[in-house]
Amino acid sequence: MFRYGFRVVALVVVVFVGYSNFPLTASNSTSDTPRQSVGANPKYAALAAEVGAQSASCMVVQEGKTIVGEWYWADRTPQTLSEGFSTMKSVTATLIGIAQTQKKLNINQKASDFIKEWKGTASESITIRQLLSMTSGRREVLNGNPFADNELIAINIGQETTPGTNWRYTNTTLQVLETVLERAVGGSVKSFAKKNLLTPLGMKSKFSDDGGSNMFMFAFWDTSCRDLAKLVQLYLQNGKWNNKQILSAEFVNDARTSSSALNQNYGLLWWLNRAGTTKSTSANAQTKIGPRYQSAPLDMFEAIGACGQSAMGFPTQNLIITFMRTKSLFDALTCGNDSQTSALNKMGSRVFELVKSS
Repeated sequence: MFRYGFRVVALVVVVFVGYSNFPLTASNSTSDTPRQSVGANPKYAALAAEVGAQSASCMVVQEGKTIVGEWYWADRTPQTLSEGFSTMKSVTATLIGIAQTQKKLNINQKASDFIKEWKGTASESITIRQLLSMTSGRREVLNGNPFADNELIAINIGQETTPGTNWRYTNTTLQVLETVLERAVGGSVKSFAKKNLLTPLGMKSKFSDDGGSNMFMFAFWDTSCRDLAKLVQLYLQNGKWNNKQILSAEFVNDARTSSSALNQNYGLLWWLNRAGTTKSTSANAQTKIGPRYQSAPLDMFEAIGACGQSAMGFPTQNLIITFMRTKSLFDALTCGNDSQTSALNKMGSRVFELVKSS
């Protein structure tokens, strides 16, 4: 039921709220904090109307460091945090990348260097890169259990295929990255994330713990359209924020490059838009050929969450578009793969069709 993670979107009464009602604090010229433009750019109005018609709760359009359009519906505001579902996966990739930048780990090393429980098992050779690229071959409980110790489950769930030979979209499997990070940085992953990502970027998002007091790594975080835009902005700036290299340019390039011939439209926990092979999140997904969005640039990358959550980055255009549809975990019970989710999942193509026609 939960296509990209594990929470979702309530169907809301659409009430348009203009961008100018929620001004950003002006930033100085040396800050990477997004600035407010003078009014919303009208060329994005058609896109906002179409996104809003799908029960979206917010949408932000940012050109470089400037928010040029911002829309909220129903009771949402720029400060409202909503369930982000599997957009959390791209945050997890970022945290791993930050740890690598700080030389606390290397994504090409074996995960068993940190997960000692895998020593002497069929999972011993799995690399951190294979976990990030969905090619670890581990068994999967796709949606996880918010009340269980998902880390314990993920470590002990066992091997299904030889590492590196199969691409399969996973959720619970990724929870082992909490173990990797915790042991690599020598402390709380949540504290590491706050110190090295949330605070530097000025993000107000909040992480959640499972029944074993482990920070969820594949979904279950509360975020906003503005925070998602900041995450994408960090990658468009090659990992630099306020003149500090938070994330190495090498990792940014790795994350936005096809990580496996098995699915060339997937990087390191980021979706891509390449011309090669592509597979969906379905456990029985068939391999197809061609970009995910026919009308979008081939260098775009995207964080995706259930029920139509999206954070898109377009490097050539220096453009960021984010939108959300969820409010809480329980909304996930109603959205699934409904028509509105389907429409939002195709928005990567519509972005350029609508902007070009304006």
